[in-house]
Parts: sequence; C-alpha cells; structure tokens
Amino acid sequence: MMDPLGALTQLTPEAVRAATALVTEGLVIDLSVPLDAELLPRGDPAFHQPLARSDVMTPEEWSSRVQSGKDAFHLDAIAGSIHQGTHLDGLVHVVNDGRVFDGREAADVRTDRGWTFGGIETVQPIVTRGVLIDVVAAGGGRPLQDADEVSTTDVDDALAASGATVRMGDAVLLRTGKIRQLWTDRERFLDAQPGIGVDAAMHLADAGMIVFGSDTGGTERQPVRDWSWTVHVELLTRRGIHLIEWMDLDPLATALAAHGRADFLFIALPLRITGATGSWVRPIAII
Repeated sequence: MMDPLGALTQLTPEAVRAATALVTEGLVIDLSVPLDAELLPRGDPAFHQPLARSDVMTPEEWSSRVQSGKDAFHLDAIAGSIHQGTHLDGLVHVVNDGRVFDGREAADVRTDRGWTFGGIETVQPIVTRGVLIDVVAAGGGRPLQDADEVSTTDVDDALAASGATVRMGDAVLLRTGKIRQLWTDRERFLDAQPGIGVDAAMHLADAGMIVFGSDTGGTERQPVRDWSWTVHVELLTRRGIHLIEWMDLDPLATALAAHGRADFLFIALPLRITGATGSWVRPIAII
C-alpha cells in the first residue's frame, strides 16, 4: 500500500488505541445500505449482476462452465458506478480548475487505466473515533428538507445537544434523515438533497475532522448553488478529507441515545482498487 495522503496522515497508532478504548458495550452497528440491482435505476452505468440474470443464461448453463462432476461453483459478476451506494470518495474524485488534491495537474496523473496518484488503493483502513452530528434529533425529530443547508450554528447546536465534541483525528457523521427516502422513493432520492454548507464543513475540518460522512447522496446541498465553492472541493481537493456518502445513520442515532453516548469506534475499509476514484465501503460503528 502506498503511503496515506491527506488528512488520514493524522491517523496515528495512538489515535487508534484511544478509539478502541471507546468500546464498552460490544454493540456493532452497520452504517451501510445494501447494494442491489434497483439501487440507482437511472445510474450510468446502472448496478447489475449480468451473470446472475435468467435472460443471460440459466443456472444450469452457468454452473456447467465451472462444474466438476456433480459439484459446481456459482459465480457473479457485477457492474455499476462505485459512487452509488455506500461509498468513500477518493482524493481524485474531484477536479478543480484542472487540478486534484496536492495541486497535481489532473492531466498529468490520469490515464486510461486509472489514476497514478491518489487512487483509492492509497487509502488506509480507517479506524478512529467517530462523532455523530444529529441535526434530526436536535430539530425535534424532523428530517431535513431537500432545500435545507446545515450551517455552522446547526452543527454547534447539535453537538451541544448531544454533549459531543470534535477532536483531531475524528470521523464526523452528519444525520439529516434523507436516507429514509431511499427505502420509500428510490427514484427521487437523488433529485435533491439537504447537506452541509461549506462554512460548516470548514469549521469541522478546523476542529480536527479527517473523514466526513453523511446519510445523503451528495454530501452538500443538491442542486449545488455555486460550483465555484463547494464542500467537495474544499474537503477533498484542498484539505484531503475523504467523504463517505449514502450512509444509514438512523440505527446509530438510536443506539447512541439508548446508551447515553456521544462518540464511538468508527471503522471503514475501502477496497484497494488501483487507480480508482472511490470505493464501495461497509462502515461500522462499535459502542
């Protein structure tokens, strides 16, 4: 594995040891959403499993390709954008004024076979302290509307309500309630999004955040109001802070409230796809 880049260089062995000490209940909470063929019907390319489809070949025909006597292996192949479903954005996901993270010219590090700098294989396993900013709970249980933008004041109020603080090396997760729409109206899930504002994101970064996650499909408010100044550019390109999107944070909020907790052990393991701009990931919280 290449040396880590960006804010993850703050993830020291000392920080990992401190984070693991947060585990008192042994409760593991899955923060991901399932990947399936209907996850993003409008996606390009859409997620699908072509070799598992009956219109491609029967199970018997597929089994015969890998059969040995009466025994066989059933295999799947999948295709789809790694920026749909629960995923981590790599530092070359965003190009700003022709450049990616570290001021590299995109044209100098991009090839037909992927990126030679900042590919997702450079991202180390993330094991650190996590903090939940629950603006749903702070707002009396009302999920944010698609036009809502989370401000610095909203962030500070939600942190104060939970008793949480953001420290150097933290993963900060923002709960807006948007993910609920994924279960009820998938086609509209990406039409518009609530999200964190640039000022609020910079505020968290200045406090020590090294990873930012949300239960939305786009981190910041969608549609974007000003493409010249976005959370993606500020965090990924300028500060080297990875983003995790499409997280299900409702179970975490419930567990933290039940146990009177404000922080937790956070773990996220991106796939080491050489030269890729992101990876599907299955983040977990342990309290």
